Amino acid sequence: MFRGVELILPRHCIQCGLWLTSQEPWRLGCAACEGRWPDLRGPEGELLMRERCMMHRMWTGFRLRENAALEGQIHALKYKGRRRLGQNWGRWVASSSEAPEVEGSMAALVPVPLHWKRHWKRGYNQAEWIAKGVSQEWGMAVYPNALKRHTHGRSLTSLSRRRRHDLTEAAYILGPKCPPHGTQIVLVDDVMTTGATIRACAAVLESANHQVLGALTLALA
Repeated sequence: MFRGVELILPRHCIQCGLWLTSQEPWRLGCAACEGRWPDLRGPEGELLMRERCMMHRMWTGFRLRENAALEGQIHALKYKGRRRLGQNWGRWVASSSEAPEVEGSMAALVPVPLHWKRHWKRGYNQAEWIAKGVSQEWGMAVYPNALKRHTHGRSLTSLSRRRRHDLTEAAYILGPKCPPHGTQIVLVDDVMTTGATIRACAAVLESANHQVLGALTLALA
């Protein structure tokens, strides 16, 4: 049903509003607008992410704070209830590369969790919806309950790198439904700022003998 509606209704560029003639479901902008986006999909984005969080594989979509339309998309995803934006943007990020090759084992996506109070207030976890979009492109299972955030506080967005690290180091614990042991895990989040959140989540999984292959974010702050 959803795919049929998707084919019938016209889709518009998220920046200029022009109709999109492309049939690719992950296409979000017209060629002119996308050409001006601070696109970090590819080696440049992976290198920038590794400067903050060293992992085997890293993926990101765009640089934050360089395009008002893209910032608006992040804001709408997190605070305006537009959860399906996460799914669309997840497909956009993943569409630029093949699914990671994992020899002799499976690969799975684990979204960074929200504290239950924030999840209840928002109604969803935006990282989980990004992971759903990635899953559609890469064919990987999503484990939304592999991790839990057991401390709740104010947003860390405006804090220094050192302070973010201190507060996130002990914020996450193992959840009730993890991927089978031996599965290669890709962590998924909306925005990477210092890398402290990804490192904290990876540490929790690795302490339980899970293997973390890398991380994917929609944007890099």
